[in-house]
Amino acid sequence: MTLRVVTLFSLLLSLSVSQAGDADQLLAAASLGRYRQLTDLITDGVDVNAKNAAGKPALSLATYFGNTMSVRALLGAGANPNQADSLGNTALMDAAASGRVAIIQLLIEAGADVNLKNNMGLSALARATNAHNAIQVTELLKKAGAVEDKPKEPEGDPDAEADPEKSKGKPAEPTD
Repeated sequence: MTLRVVTLFSLLLSLSVSQAGDADQLLAAASLGRYRQLTDLITDGVDVNAKNAAGKPALSLATYFGNTMSVRALLGAGANPNQADSLGNTALMDAAASGRVAIIQLLIEAGADVNLKNNMGLSALARATNAHNAIQVTELLKKAGAVEDKPKEPEGDPDAEADPEKSKGKPAEPTD
């Protein structure tokens, strides 16, 4: 019984992949590191900047899964190294967060902007802080021109907020 279920599942999976659109096949090939399939799809003219249903570009998927050859193939075919996903993360940010030095180098060589920020205001440099090789990654990014974010200055008078006595004598804020 188990063998039949597994066989049926495998058959359905291969049918769904074979019936998927070319862009879906490219996304799957980039994710799974299927280099030959990926290059065939690129040769057939499939859009190398395609995104999955969650808004993740093929280049970011290849980066996320550490498929260096797929990253190289996509960049060589003109994939946009600064294309962001729905959260504003680029492939460089994903590579920095996971410490993928070889991919970071490829992306920088392809013109990735090391100072872009995602929807949360984080750059690749900021996302690199938790990578297993954070020092190496941050040095590589800084060498490519990444600048550290400066902390935002608090608005208003920080002394008055910290010491209510200092705010005495100042006019009260109007209330509705």
